[in-house]
Amino acid sequence: MPTATLNGTAVDYDHRGEGPPLLLLPGGAGHGGVFDRFASHLADRYRVVAMSSRVASAARADAAPGEQHPAVHAEDALGLIEALFDEPPIVFGSSSGAITALALSARHPERVRLAVVHEPPLVGLLPDAEHHRAALESVRAAARAHGGAEAMKAMAAAMAAPGTDSAAPALRHTGDWLDGYAETRPEPPDPELLELFARIGELQPIFLEHILVPFATAEPELTALGATAARLVPAAGIDSRGQLPYRTTAALAERLGLPLTEFPGGHLGPVERPAQFADALKALLERA
Repeated sequence: MPTATLNGTAVDYDHRGEGPPLLLLPGGAGHGGVFDRFASHLADRYRVVAMSSRVASAARADAAPGEQHPAVHAEDALGLIEALFDEPPIVFGSSSGAITALALSARHPERVRLAVVHEPPLVGLLPDAEHHRAALESVRAAARAHGGAEAMKAMAAAMAAPGTDSAAPALRHTGDWLDGYAETRPEPPDPELLELFARIGELQPIFLEHILVPFATAEPELTALGATAARLVPAAGIDSRGQLPYRTTAALAERLGLPLTEFPGGHLGPVERPAQFADALKALLERA
């Protein structure tokens, strides 16, 4: 991957295709390689750049990270936009990447053409926020005391835990993927993706200890986001219904008076259903 130095920090990115600029911000610790198959299905219409976060980039792999914050990652994304694009890009962010995209849109709306935020797990938007904050703190504590395996069990329970929701927003779907969706299955990972996941497994402790809690408990700048809501698309996977990231995204849509756009798959939809997810995103962008 090429590397750009932004705010004194080297970050990796991948780019392909020609057309309107499209910036992809992955979730977890933020390794852009997880979007490889997804990006390949978008490159026929867009100039696609998949950005790795400051903690996932190769130049930072051996550095001990401190607590990470969405505002800092948003400034990194802004730096890459200014370095690579002559016009504001469409920004697609998923999970923690969606939280970064929201911070970028709130602070620098003039640098974002459209932001599609897929399942940002912002627990503060929920009526029972304190319960979910405590659950996420327990995940971080498990990671520090017992390691990743126990922490991932705790996180799976936290993501699936029932809770209290506000009024549900209107739903919308783009493209024709919903027809016959129940009969479709996720795409099996290819050897390259499996190899990548094995290589970036060392990023899991960074995510669990330094990203999960500060990102998920961040307070979104709702007033600023409301001012740019016409260029914001809250999105969630249809298979995530009832899960925490779906509920937080629905709460965001309701707070901003926007519909909730459903996509194929669940929280990992762009990774597990790259072609189907990309087709739905392209249909959304054509409509927008």
